[in-house]
Amino acid sequence: MNNTSVSISINFALINQSINRYAPIPLLLFGIIGNILNILVFTRKIFRNNICVIYFLSSTIFDSFVIVISLFPRLLLGFNIDPTQNSSVLCKLRFFITYYSGYSAAWFIGLACIERYLCSSIDIYKRQLVTMKRAYLSIIVVMLLGIFIYGEQFYCIDIHQQLFGAPQSCYQLKRNIRCQIVDSLMQFLFEILAPTLMMIIFGSLTLRNIRHRRNRRCYPAQTNNSSTRNPSSVIQQLGNPRNVVNNQRIKRRDIQLVTMLLVQVIVFVISTFPISIYKLYSIGTIHETKSKLRQSIENTIFNISVITLFLNNIITFYINTLCGTIFRKELIRLFRPLQQIIYK
Repeated sequence: MNNTSVSISINFALINQSINRYAPIPLLLFGIIGNILNILVFTRKIFRNNICVIYFLSSTIFDSFVIVISLFPRLLLGFNIDPTQNSSVLCKLRFFITYYSGYSAAWFIGLACIERYLCSSIDIYKRQLVTMKRAYLSIIVVMLLGIFIYGEQFYCIDIHQQLFGAPQSCYQLKRNIRCQIVDSLMQFLFEILAPTLMMIIFGSLTLRNIRHRRNRRCYPAQTNNSSTRNPSSVIQQLGNPRNVVNNQRIKRRDIQLVTMLLVQVIVFVISTFPISIYKLYSIGTIHETKSKLRQSIENTIFNISVITLFLNNIITFYINTLCGTIFRKELIRLFRPLQQIIYK
């Protein structure tokens, strides 16, 4: 059986059309609802001054851009009504916003890992590095850097390409191999590899800090007779009970944020792995002459890898709900006014 008969019998075109037509529907539904609820919860008063949550909120906003700008046109592509396949301007904007938003969302999670590492350190100088001003400055730097990194797409992306392994006409310039290599490398290095390394390194260091702090033993200071006779001095040494309770609540909240963050890191690594392998493979085989069957197989693998990548932008709300008690409580409080209206 030759390559043509195999491709016809398997019908890769129908498989890819079905992937683009049906897979985005549940992803869009769960992604949009989840990200809206994420934004509503993260903007509540209890989280407003938490720097880690600011990174979470920023990441969620850019995740929403990825879902709407990239996933919705992919759904339209399944029905052959995607306008970005016929307009050069829309094509370039779609690619730029998708890559830029995915890069920004990933880097903000990486910055959250750095923030958790610094806040969990026993070194007071490291903890003092974490300020609201520096957090906003880091967000601005990441956003400006992303514009510079992915600016090449306004030149390297266009319509009517039909590049091998590409599921659409809006893709990298097929006659410009340098553009194909640069565009694939930019996504792999800055949207996948760099954030992954940052998350793994500082996530591991955060766990080490938490274990170190748990293993420390705090012994009460010896009190002299005068302090024993004076109850107010004892309270000053032991601390105000209200402050102790508040500190315990803050510590529990911080531990839950670390748990939510580390689970997001695991999901990010798993969801980006297929597209990472595909990008490296496509760069390594860019000069090879490929049969139609091989191109069809690569096209299908690419489609599946992209859908897997979208899981990272969609699933964060459900991770937060499962792993964060404080997040669940705030989510319930968010719906209390609605419950009161319903049951009146």
